[in-house]
Amino acid sequence: MICPICGKDLKIFVSTYDVPFFEKILLTSISCECGFKHADSIVVGEKEPTRLKIKVRRDNLFTKVIRSTSGTIRIPELGVSIEPGPASQAFVTNLEGILRRIEDIVRIAMRWNESDEIKVKRCEWILKKIQETIDGEEELTLVLEDPFGNSLIISDECFKERISEEEAKNLKTG
Repeated sequence: MICPICGKDLKIFVSTYDVPFFEKILLTSISCECGFKHADSIVVGEKEPTRLKIKVRRDNLFTKVIRSTSGTIRIPELGVSIEPGPASQAFVTNLEGILRRIEDIVRIAMRWNESDEIKVKRCEWILKKIQETIDGEEELTLVLEDPFGNSLIISDECFKERISEEEAKNLKTG
């Protein structure tokens, strides 16, 4: 395989890993001496379509979240969705990590829309709600939907339900 940046041969690493509370994943990594690199993790297998819900509070911000390449994250109170796209990558983080990702995206949106007062105010409101949740003054709901059932929230507080085939068909898969 050839590096898309410099044209030299890439180093390729492939491994499988058993994730506790989850299942086997395939880890892939490609790199080049020029600095180019790309890594991905792919869940081996497929399960029933699922919806996971958890209340996000200060005392559970370290709850682990595994979002597969087909997982959609929503926070209804904020009107925020993170949907998979063609270059979607799986990731492992915690609830606070998801809030911080959203913060980063909202800050970028604020800069792009700095001349639109309504959009800037909306961004400021979202940032305020996130900070209030982190500070323990607010509670948000995180919904993680996956048509292939390959995403997970590791917590006894997490509510899990099967979603219909029709709902699963309407979800983006990356």
